[in-house]
Amino acid sequence: MIVDKKYLIKESEWANWSDTLANAIKDFYDIFKLYPNILQANDYTFSQFDFLTNVDSDERQRVLHEDDITGKTRLPDKTEEIILNSFNYCEKADLDFAVDNQLANKEFRLIYDDEPEWDEKVPVDCPESEFETSFV
Repeated sequence: MIVDKKYLIKESEWANWSDTLANAIKDFYDIFKLYPNILQANDYTFSQFDFLTNVDSDERQRVLHEDDITGKTRLPDKTEEIILNSFNYCEKADLDFAVDNQLANKEFRLIYDDEPEWDEKVPVDCPESEFETSFV
């Protein structure tokens, strides 16, 4: 089963893009009673997420890097360039990023796919009391 919904980041929301994304996830859950597991956007939109995360110290503090070999997570070094590849919301709702250059700039699509091509774990329902945003 696949369900999806498009969203738009307004010009005034760019500085708080992660809050906009978190609100979209809540909206998606309210509509479908499922958490999305994929976020699609075009290259430009993803580059803006990366740029804003690199220049905003508050956003930078929410980024975690997971070592592929050890599985340990760490904060990025102060000079390390951040390139995001996923967004974690509520610990059990992980969004993997997927590029779709057919989407307009500032537009993104949230998708729930119970059989994603890369065989990732499917997010499970998460109580509202555990909502938080972080980056992986």
